[in-house]
Amino acid sequence: MVNKLDTIARGEQLKLNGIDKAVDHANQEFENWSDLAFIFLSKFIKTNKVFMTEEVRKASIDFIPEPPSNRAWGGIVVRAKNAGLIKHNGYSQVKNPKAHRANASVWAVK
Repeated sequence: MVNKLDTIARGEQLKLNGIDKAVDHANQEFENWSDLAFIFLSKFIKTNKVFMTEEVRKASIDFIPEPPSNRAWGGIVVRAKNAGLIKHNGYSQVKNPKAHRANASVWAVK
């Protein structure tokens, strides 16, 4: 019998592995992409105290290269969370019509 907690833990690990792959791919395509993106996010949160990742991505256009996959931004947000810069602040529906109003995390500056 499969333990529900094992299934959740496995899902979380797969999510983190996918984020790592997306960040690695972005760094291969654009040298130091993740550092540039982290610096951008660090500046973004000075004037945006509550935000969704899609807002950071949109604001970054013309400032840093667009990564091969937007999922790479997940790694940047996780990095900011782990650095104690931001915290999870609930969920809201995304504005991107291609995402069909899916729910995504809302972040707040600590």
